[in-house]
Amino acid sequence: MKKTEAGRSMIEMLGVLAIIGVLSIGGLAGYTMAMNRHRANTILDYASRCVVVAQTNGDGSTMDTGSCQTILDGETLPGGATGIEITSDATEVDQPVVTVTGASEKVLEAMDNRSGGTVEIDNGVITFNSYSSAT
Repeated sequence: MKKTEAGRSMIEMLGVLAIIGVLSIGGLAGYTMAMNRHRANTILDYASRCVVVAQTNGDGSTMDTGSCQTILDGETLPGGATGIEITSDATEVDQPVVTVTGASEKVLEAMDNRSGGTVEIDNGVITFNSYSSAT
């Protein structure tokens, strides 16, 4: 009498499990990269808003400097950063400099990858080149 197979073999199940594992690792890596990009974009948005407020608080030829949390009236810092401030060399209204501290290396790397055009980013220091002041 012929015996019929009922169910899957152990090798087939291990193959499916291996495929699911590889796909899961790839998905987690993609998710982590997307979250770091999101944190970097949030920090850049926060820094940009801080610069606009600092420019409008100045007298037109200079801008406020100091902690962005103070300039933006106590808003919470984004993306795991412990400090975002307009540095003292940011006296030029058209080329403000913002320093980010406390962000993770991967978030800083995502910020560096986004640099270009009117924003130059180097290891947590954001320089807004040819930044148009708010009128």
